[in-house]
Amino acid sequence: MNSLRVRLLAALLGVGVAAFIAALLTALWVSRDRVEAQMASQAQSIALSLTVALTAGGVPSLQNAESLVEPVFDQSYLRRITVRDAQQRIVASREAPARLAGGAPQWFVDLLPLASGAQTADIMAGWRIAGSVLVEPHPHWAYLQLWTIAQTLLVWMGGGLAVAAALGLAALRWGLRPLRRVQRSAVAAASRKFMPIDEARVPTELQPLVGAFNRMLGALAQALDAESSRAERFRDQALVDELTGLANRRGFRAALEARIEAGQRTGWLALLRIDGLEDLNHQYGRQTVDDLLTESAHYIRDAANGGMCGRVEGACFALLVDTTEAPARQVLVALRARLNGLARAAGTADPDAWRGGAADCGSDCDAARWLAAADRALHLWLPGDTHEFPLAHTQDIESAGGAVRGTVRDLIGQGRIAFASQATRGLDASGVAGALHVELRAALDAGDRLIRAAEYMTYAGEARVSAALDSACLMRALEHAQARRDGLATVVNVSAAALVDPDILRWVGGYRHDTRRGSFILEFSEVALLGDPDAAEAFAQLAQSRGLAIGIKHFGLHANALSLLRRLRPQHVKFSVTLTREALLNPDSGAYVSSLTGIASALSILPVAVAVEHAETLAALHALGFRGVQGEAVASEILPVR
Repeated sequence: MNSLRVRLLAALLGVGVAAFIAALLTALWVSRDRVEAQMASQAQSIALSLTVALTAGGVPSLQNAESLVEPVFDQSYLRRITVRDAQQRIVASREAPARLAGGAPQWFVDLLPLASGAQTADIMAGWRIAGSVLVEPHPHWAYLQLWTIAQTLLVWMGGGLAVAAALGLAALRWGLRPLRRVQRSAVAAASRKFMPIDEARVPTELQPLVGAFNRMLGALAQALDAESSRAERFRDQALVDELTGLANRRGFRAALEARIEAGQRTGWLALLRIDGLEDLNHQYGRQTVDDLLTESAHYIRDAANGGMCGRVEGACFALLVDTTEAPARQVLVALRARLNGLARAAGTADPDAWRGGAADCGSDCDAARWLAAADRALHLWLPGDTHEFPLAHTQDIESAGGAVRGTVRDLIGQGRIAFASQATRGLDASGVAGALHVELRAALDAGDRLIRAAEYMTYAGEARVSAALDSACLMRALEHAQARRDGLATVVNVSAAALVDPDILRWVGGYRHDTRRGSFILEFSEVALLGDPDAAEAFAQLAQSRGLAIGIKHFGLHANALSLLRRLRPQHVKFSVTLTREALLNPDSGAYVSSLTGIASALSILPVAVAVEHAETLAALHALGFRGVQGEAVASEILPVR
């Protein structure tokens, strides 16, 4: 009964049936009254006729009553005739059965009871009553007449009801045509085809509805246009590096994947990284570093010559040189020389601050393997080894990378882990408040240099030692926190492997909180938790029961991120840098981020903005609902001492 057409049709049929039944019953009741009157009149006439016949000679002849009653009873529709004398003795009597064969149905008889209609007449002898005649008509014939009338009425009125129903259905279909136009317009709107309805073509009663619907369509079209524009802007923010205008890692990889899918595997993928930016930032300020990176991006874009290039990491750029090996080497050597000149002009002490490596794409290479090969080329061939720009084949790099892979595995197994640390501070209306916790970022100590996470994580995953790395990080982080003795909570980044690794689960189950080293927070990326939310929930319940807390980083990019807040109840959520940047630039995105921070705060979860580099944005971040902040603007990263 959810259909308006069915409801209206049912209502029309209900009214029609009710009117039909009322008319039928009214007609039957009127016919019954008329038949009762006819029966009474007929009985009265017969009674008077008999009294006249019995007194035809002037003197009542009751002895002739039998002969007179017999023919009258046989020729009339009578139930009973009784002739009595003055002493009420029966002189003559005739009586028929109460029920005759072939009559109306019993239920019909019970529905329309008829009065008997019995009539009497006195037999007079002068002024004296000599007797009486009682005549009672038989209802059998009356009921048969009423039953015939009822059948006739039922046929004709039923036919009329059917015709009326058909006409009503046709009228209903015609009357609902404006609503069908509204339906078609709504279906079209679902496909983003907005077709307003002409209000002049609809009935007056529906014009307010159609007018409101047209206004809704207009507002929806504007909202979708604004949403599309916002999505495009957000996509640009997600795929484009804000500082240099080049594609970021996500955008560059997407373009590289599209190129490979199109069957284009030629060229050399080069990665260039500059060292010493931290020292340059401390000596001359962040603006100098930003200017250096911006100018370097211009040189890299020129070298790409309209091809693919991007900033895939803070100090690392990528470009694709679509030529053969010799011309590619010339382009990259010249580019590196120009970049080193910029670095020296900016004040870098190292004359060869830029180092790089390039790899080609094998026949079975995909975007991830090509980027990994270029990254390994960058780390396998250092600038000090040669002034020529190293170009290597992917398969050769993978063979040479076996040694690096083994080194990473050995360093993780030996627990050669060092931590860079950065504090997260509170944020209130007056500005930055005290420190909330310290985040530890692991690096592998190779003796002569530190291998940061961006370099070793690929090898850690390939060596299947992610869980072992997490275990080693947790043990060293406990030592680090106990040595600090500042009472601040310690945040340790762990991978998705920790959710199901038996050794880590045993470590969590046996953890004992120690006030001397403060509380411990295990921080996972949002995508790692969404990959197996059930395991994440079980892990969170176990950890929280032992005094550990859960944190989430890169939060807010997935549609079902809010489910993690309800299921895991983390200590804090660190919002995605891309989402935070977009919220500061776009009011619509700001409303979305404000709703997320509001929900987190309502659940007693700390919303944190990360990678905050400018103090001028703190007030805007607080207005968005952030109550924690991390980045160079509030606390610099402290590198490990070797």
